[in-house]
Amino acid sequence: MVTCMKVISGAGSGRPSPESLFLRHPPPEEGVGATVNANCPTQASYEATFAHNFWKQMLSRVPAIPARTELTGKTVLVTGANVGLGFEAVRNFLRLWPSLVIMGVRSVDKGEAAAAALRREFLDARIEVWELDMESFRSVQAFAARAERELDRLHVAVFNAGLGKLKFERVDEGGCHEVTIQLRPTTSLSEPGRLSIVNSGASLGLSLEDPGDGRLFDSFDRPEKFDGFGQYGLSKLLVMIFVAKLAQKIDPKEVIVNCTDPGATKGTSFFRNVNWIMSIVLRAFLGLIGRLTVDASRIYLHSTLALGEESHGSWTDWIIRAWPKTMYTDEGHQMGERLWDETLEELKFAGVKEKL
Repeated sequence: MVTCMKVISGAGSGRPSPESLFLRHPPPEEGVGATVNANCPTQASYEATFAHNFWKQMLSRVPAIPARTELTGKTVLVTGANVGLGFEAVRNFLRLWPSLVIMGVRSVDKGEAAAAALRREFLDARIEVWELDMESFRSVQAFAARAERELDRLHVAVFNAGLGKLKFERVDEGGCHEVTIQLRPTTSLSEPGRLSIVNSGASLGLSLEDPGDGRLFDSFDRPEKFDGFGQYGLSKLLVMIFVAKLAQKIDPKEVIVNCTDPGATKGTSFFRNVNWIMSIVLRAFLGLIGRLTVDASRIYLHSTLALGEESHGSWTDWIIRAWPKTMYTDEGHQMGERLWDETLEELKFAGVKEKL
């Protein structure tokens, strides 16, 4: 069973047509491992509608993890693991008896406090707290080097770290894509390893604006064009395109890479930096529609443990979903190629191209 999200650029010479960008597959079924409709662009348009997202968020329940799923003898990494969805994901993974869980956190002190609470709940658990700041290339490189040095293998990695801000701020460095590539050699020692990047359906109806002769990345770095929620959705679109392209470079027999979408969730610290008025509005809104963290974080386990090789390069929750509809267009393909080239150029200093 294959997904229609396997390729974003075709092999051979010349530029592929939009229809050739994605492979076809059987129609969907509700349940673990089900795939999206064979007519992917049509399915993508439907999944971007309010009706579908209301149904998925409000009227569907996150299924239980399949019986007999366990992690005995395996190592799991979760980033952003001291609060919210990351913390609850660690708790869900610990229920499956892993050999080691690594909590990647910006603040080791806060991470140790969270780990202490989990150790009281899971008395025999082996939990380690490692420093990882996604806004620092140096921190990312140190983290990846430590993983290669100390771990024989890394079976499951979930990159879960984010913060919602409604005001423009410039980050000097950003290492999500770098750590994804840097950790691949360690992950691929497992047969296969699992790597999932947390994403959002906020990108479904969006497309990238052609910056002309300028860099695509630079087009996002303009205070006068900043729109908090819009920029958030576009950033998630960039991640989806990156993951779909990255999946072409990685053998799913070694590492299965996908995106995972927990949906709107209440009880997290995602909007902790917004002003108090917006905080009240968002808290009320998420209180009405949001999933509990225990349910939303269970989606991470579906993406990394329940779904198999068919999810490689896909956007998932408990089943495989259609990509944003722009990724099925010729313009989306061109922007994807541009994003990939700019990403590798940005990370050239770290030698990530050679690691692929």
